[in-house]
Amino acid sequence: MKEYIINQYRKIRYKIWRRKYIKKYSALKCLGINSYICDGVGFSSMQNISIGNHVWIGHRCNLDGSGGLSIGDGTIIARETEILTRNHYFQGADLQEIPYDKRFINKAVTIGENVWIGIRAIITPGVNIGEGAVIGAGCVVTKDVPPLAIVGGNPFRILRFRDEKQYYELKSKNKIYLKENYNYDISPERTK
Repeated sequence: MKEYIINQYRKIRYKIWRRKYIKKYSALKCLGINSYICDGVGFSSMQNISIGNHVWIGHRCNLDGSGGLSIGDGTIIARETEILTRNHYFQGADLQEIPYDKRFINKAVTIGENVWIGIRAIITPGVNIGEGAVIGAGCVVTKDVPPLAIVGGNPFRILRFRDEKQYYELKSKNKIYLKENYNYDISPERTK
C-alpha cells in the first residue's frame, strides 16, 4: 500500500511539473517530444526557435532566435553554449554611428540531426551545421560545418570526420542517445 501511495504521489508531482514545463516553453515555435531544456537557459525571440525531438539543451545556454534558429532531432548542446542569429550593423555606406548603429543583421542558424555541441561553444549568425557533426568545447563556429565533421579550435578547423558507414548504420537502427537512455515524455502535444 505504501509503495502504491508513493507511486501515485510521483505521478501527480510529475504531471504538475510537466504542465509548468510546457507552459514555460509554450512560446517556442516548436518543441519536439522527449526534448529537455535545463534550468537557466536564456532565450530571445522564442517564437523563431524550433527544437526537434530528443534534444538536450544544457544549463546556462543562450539561444537567440532573432534571425531564426532550427535545432534538429537528437542534438545535444552542452552547458554555457551561445547560439547567435543577430549581429550589429557596423559597416556600410549608410552607417550612421560608430562602433555600430541601431540596426541589426539577422541570419538564421540551422543545426542538423544528431549534432553534439561541446561546452562553451559559440555559434555565430548564418551558420549551418551538418548532420552528425561534433563541435568541440570552446569552439567558435563562424562558417558552415559539413555533415559528420569533427571541429575544434578558435577559429574552428575540421580535425577529422566521423565514420560515415557506422553513423548511418546506428541511425538506421534508431540508436539515438537520448532516445535510448532517457525518456522525459515532456511535451508530445507541443509537437507541430
